[in-house]
Amino acid sequence: MAYINTVLGPVHPDEISVTAIHEHLMSGLPGWEYDPDFWFDMGTAFEDCYNAVMDFKLLGGQTYVECSGISSARDLDIYVKLASSIRDMHIIASTGFLGDSNIAPHFRRKDAAYFEELFVREITHGMGKTGVKAGVISIGASENFTGLEEMVYRAAARAATRTGAAVITQGVQTIFKQLQILNDEGLDSSRIVISHLDSNGFTNLERDKQIARTGAYIAYDRIGTQNTPRNIFGMPDEDRLKLILNLLDAGLQDHILLSTSSQCQSLGWGESNVHSVSHLLRYFLPRLRKAGVDEATINTLLVENPRNVLTIQQRLT
Repeated sequence: MAYINTVLGPVHPDEISVTAIHEHLMSGLPGWEYDPDFWFDMGTAFEDCYNAVMDFKLLGGQTYVECSGISSARDLDIYVKLASSIRDMHIIASTGFLGDSNIAPHFRRKDAAYFEELFVREITHGMGKTGVKAGVISIGASENFTGLEEMVYRAAARAATRTGAAVITQGVQTIFKQLQILNDEGLDSSRIVISHLDSNGFTNLERDKQIARTGAYIAYDRIGTQNTPRNIFGMPDEDRLKLILNLLDAGLQDHILLSTSSQCQSLGWGESNVHSVSHLLRYFLPRLRKAGVDEATINTLLVENPRNVLTIQQRLT
């Protein structure tokens, strides 16, 4: 049986349409909530998230994949309330950890077996006591690729193999090491998404072609970030468009994913709402069309490819 886990329950893959594959409703490093100088209001946070996701829906968006993972301000109450408040909008939550700095102290003493079982449980039974099931495993690596990160990667690969869920990675400096570890643990490349390949200063067309030819997915998921404060995000969309067109010319359209990595509530980063998930459809989609990308190809990038990533073929072992 094939299905996709949303925060309101499993849905048939055919119910998934235009998708932003890598987004953040609320995102912050572990401990943000203890900062005495940081002001936070849950009502305002929900309103900001609601406005961003509703705008995305009004432009034709239908599925929003939240990739913050376990200890980066994941808030299941917000996710469920949001999905319940916006009709026909699918919110997909993630298990996993985004990198060494995002692994809270409580988890740093755990071993690979613990992480594997945690990820499996959150996909098959639910996150915490909520019963809300994760739809993907979101993990990340730093420039140094620490031993703790490698442990999480190996656990994620094993959990993905057992459950059928996909793994979405972050960390552009060590891409091929990440792929190798995931493959070594038995995870097929077709269940792997390599994110943030459009990070400023880290783009490489030939590298991306090589990744796609392994069967993995390439995510250009910082669309719209040219005006953000952090330089790693700030590449012009025109440069992203050139990368995409080159990959399409190479016949690799079945391996491309698009998103914005926007943060509705950036907890402690000071960058909330610098750009929005709506940028994908309001501004970047017209660029694709103007460049001559046909509707069938656009459907592949925004519907078919994300649907394939998110679809779980139940095979728990």
